[in-house]
Amino acid sequence: MENLIIVSKNNNELFTSCKHEQVQAEIERAKEFYASDLKVYKKHLINFPDMADHWEKQIKHTSDILAAGFEAVTWEEYQKREANKWLSKTATECTAEEYNRQLDILPPLNYINMGAYTIFHVGECTTMSYYAQYIHIHGTNKYYSATTDICDRSTWIDKLLGLRK
Repeated sequence: MENLIIVSKNNNELFTSCKHEQVQAEIERAKEFYASDLKVYKKHLINFPDMADHWEKQIKHTSDILAAGFEAVTWEEYQKREANKWLSKTATECTAEEYNRQLDILPPLNYINMGAYTIFHVGECTTMSYYAQYIHIHGTNKYYSATTDICDRSTWIDKLLGLRK
């Protein structure tokens, strides 16, 4: 029998994998882990007020996970949820500065000049095979970004924008 994956119900955040008979114990361990993190973030909010925005976001994120709870899913279900979470978003317009900043952070992957546009993936994945991808449409001041599956060209930004069949 395959292992199950313990994930948060609200955003599919992966906690651990376990055998079927360990599910309840691992769910309890996940609750304790996130509750402990929440206490640390609340202390950091007091001790590091110059980073209050960051700690408030961490507190909200962790509180939301704890409120939603955890569940056990198969690896296949986890992958399906991740694809839905990351690939269901549309391309969003960004600035030339953002495009160039992302191009300069790490060496790009799949840097391709297609004549009418240039696309690339940021050199570090978001999760699994999902990477941020950027496009500049030549002859315009239009730049876009989206998360795509680097292994599946049907999800790439030029396809999302209708620039490629």
